[in-house]
Amino acid sequence: MDDFSDKWREEDGLLLLNGVRGLGPITLRRLLERFRGDPLSLLKASKRDLLQVRGVGKGVVDSIENAVNSDWLKKEKGKIKKHGVDFITNADFPPLLRELYDCPVGLYVLGALPPGPYVSIVGTRIPSNYGKRMGREIAFDLAQRGFCIVSGMARGIDAEAHLGALDAKGKTIAFLGSGLDVIYPPEHIDLYRKISESGAVLSEFPFGRKADRRTFPMRNRLVSGISNGVVVVESAASGGSLITARLAADQGRMVFALPGRVDQQSASGCNQLIRDGATLIRNANDVIEEIDPTLTEIENSGGTSRMQEILPSQKETVESISGIESKLLKAFREGDHFSLEELCEISRMEVSELSSNLTMLELGGLVSRRADGRFEAI
Repeated sequence: MDDFSDKWREEDGLLLLNGVRGLGPITLRRLLERFRGDPLSLLKASKRDLLQVRGVGKGVVDSIENAVNSDWLKKEKGKIKKHGVDFITNADFPPLLRELYDCPVGLYVLGALPPGPYVSIVGTRIPSNYGKRMGREIAFDLAQRGFCIVSGMARGIDAEAHLGALDAKGKTIAFLGSGLDVIYPPEHIDLYRKISESGAVLSEFPFGRKADRRTFPMRNRLVSGISNGVVVVESAASGGSLITARLAADQGRMVFALPGRVDQQSASGCNQLIRDGATLIRNANDVIEEIDPTLTEIENSGGTSRMQEILPSQKETVESISGIESKLLKAFREGDHFSLEELCEISRMEVSELSSNLTMLELGGLVSRRADGRFEAI
């Protein structure tokens, strides 16, 4: 190929092949096997030789030929240096990740990839307050016991998992469904920075690649693939975290699910996973017991998360609330969430009076307004 350089190293060849659009990891693995694992021999190969590999057609061959581009390689290596990123290959992957049949040929890494064991925590992007609290608590306790928490830095449960590990001063890593220079969601830029300082942010995609429907499932297979087990905290019946759970099962990883109310949509996915054979968990101890029984005793927990030690007590707040506020709290006793209109009907209060009392409960840390505007007890 005209643009091929004899000065390229094996890593350069893998970086080029990793950036080929339309060339998936399975086809790329077959190609590398055909050329004895040598990416440079692959890049120099004739069209005829490439077409002999199963699954390789003219479109793939054209993409590979277009990838042999010295200018692209120079620019990509410049971006790697500019952003303080490493490009690591299979030999530097954690053992479980190397086992994947669709393992990537390389990963961009910002930060330092911590050693395992790894546990992934995933869930809905619109969790309940209960889901947020449990996701963070489980991550906190697992991180304190030496597990590295893995997730996808998405809104909701993913973010709570990373934050729980950071609260515990533990290790956490995030796989992105985009290039490392495309931070999504954009409001997580501070979380992105904290994760890279405490662990690592990783991606198999070149710089500039935006997330799309194809990249998220590819990201999810790495979230599950690196881990000893995957914990699903809250998920609707068709939630993206169920894809991660199915990938985990296919990869031979343990799948854990936190049960929820049978009439709560955001818990339907977890409840179905449990029916399908996932391990029901109540806390981090249940996860540890399955992965490493020698670590099951969480110090001073008595079955309660150690994160409770850093949370403010609500005892004085509960004792000091008014009778009207107490009446409102009873409406939440089953864990329901309500709109302002529904609470008006339940409490028989005017909007102004109700809003005032809800504000006091929010200030007391007893009630919270969800992202969808509904109210829920904490």
